[in-house]
Amino acid sequence: MSEGGAPEPDELHAQVQHRLIEELAATEQQLRNLLRSIPAVVVRFDEDGRIDFLNHAWKELLGREIKDAIGRSLVEFVLPEDRGELPDVPSRGEGEVRSSVRFLTADDRVLWCLVRLRVTESGEAFGLLEDFTARTLLEQQLQQAQKLEAVGRLAGGVAHDFNNLLTVILVCGESVLDDLPEDSAEARIELEILLDAAERAADLTGQLLTFGRQKPLKLEAVAFGDILEEMQPVIRRLIGDDIELSVHDSSGSSSVRTDPVQLQQVILNLAVNARDAMPDGGTLRFELENVESGQDSVPSSLPGGSYVRLSASDTGTGISPYHLENIFDPFFTTKASGAGTGLGLATTYSIVSQSGGSIDVESREGEGSTFRIHLPRVEAR
Repeated sequence: MSEGGAPEPDELHAQVQHRLIEELAATEQQLRNLLRSIPAVVVRFDEDGRIDFLNHAWKELLGREIKDAIGRSLVEFVLPEDRGELPDVPSRGEGEVRSSVRFLTADDRVLWCLVRLRVTESGEAFGLLEDFTARTLLEQQLQQAQKLEAVGRLAGGVAHDFNNLLTVILVCGESVLDDLPEDSAEARIELEILLDAAERAADLTGQLLTFGRQKPLKLEAVAFGDILEEMQPVIRRLIGDDIELSVHDSSGSSSVRTDPVQLQQVILNLAVNARDAMPDGGTLRFELENVESGQDSVPSSLPGGSYVRLSASDTGTGISPYHLENIFDPFFTTKASGAGTGLGLATTYSIVSQSGGSIDVESREGEGSTFRIHLPRVEAR
C-alpha cells in the first residue's frame, strides 16, 4: 500500500479481479438456478445442429439422462412419424421457427411438445421444449365428444328405424313358430335360426341406440362393488379357463349414479376386450377404489370431487400407439373381419359419459392394457 493509505496498482487490480470473479460466480449461480426453475427444456446446439447443452427439465420431462443426449440430434427423440414435422435448426437471420411434435419418454410414454428454435445474433442456436400434452388431450377429448355426438345422431336415427323393423320380424316370426306343426322339424330349425339372428341384430341396434343417446339411461345410486361381484360368474364363463380372473375391491361399497344394467354392459365390454387381447391366455384384473380429484391420477378434465375408479388390466397383446387415438371411435376395431363390430368401447364411452364420468386407456404393445373408468361417488340411497 502506498503512502497515505491508497492501495498499490497491483493490489487494486487484484481486488477488482477478485470482485469480478465473485460477481461472475454469483451470476453463473443465478443462471443455473434460473435454468433449474424453468419447467421447459432449454437446449443449445453446436455448429452441426447437435445437442451440446440441456437443463435439468430434460430429465424431468423425458426421464432421459442428459449425458446420453449430448452430441445427438434432437430429432432422434421424436416419434418416427413426426420427425418430418421438426424443422432444422434455423440459420442466422431466419429468426424463430416453431413446431408441434410428439416425443417418446424413457418409459415409452408419448408427450406432445411445442418446439421453438432460434439463432441469436452471435450465431448460437437454442431451442425451447414446452410440454402441452394435457391441453392436447383436452382438445382431443372435445373433438372425440363432438365426433361421437355427430356419428351417434346418425347411428341412433338409423338404429331407431331398424329396430322397429326388427320388432315386426321378431313378432311375426315367433307367431309363425308357434303355429308350426310339431312334425315340421326342419322348418322349425330354420325359423329358430332366423329369430336368433334377428335377436342378435336387436342387441346390436340396442348398442347403437345407447351410443346415440336415444336410449336414455335409468340413473340411480348403485353400489359399484355389488355390481362387480354379481358379474364375476358371468365374466369367468365369458373369458374361459385359460384366463385367470383377479378382482380387488377397496371401495367399501361406494355408490355411483348410473344405470345398473348399462354398468353391467360396461364391465362385460371390458372383459370381452381383454379376452380377445389374450388368445393364448393370461390374467385379467379388476380393481375398484375410491379416489379424489387433484390426486390419485384422476383426469384433469373431470370436475373436483370424489370418484370411484374401476381399473381393468390385462396381460394381452397391447394396443399400438397409432390405434390408441381411435380406440373409442364407433366402428373402429383392430380385430379380424367378422370378429367385432367396433361398437363395444364406443358404447362403453357413451355410457360412462352419460353417467358423468370418464374412461381412458394406457397400453404398450406386448405388455397388455389398462382401462380406467372414473364415476362420481354419491351417497347411497
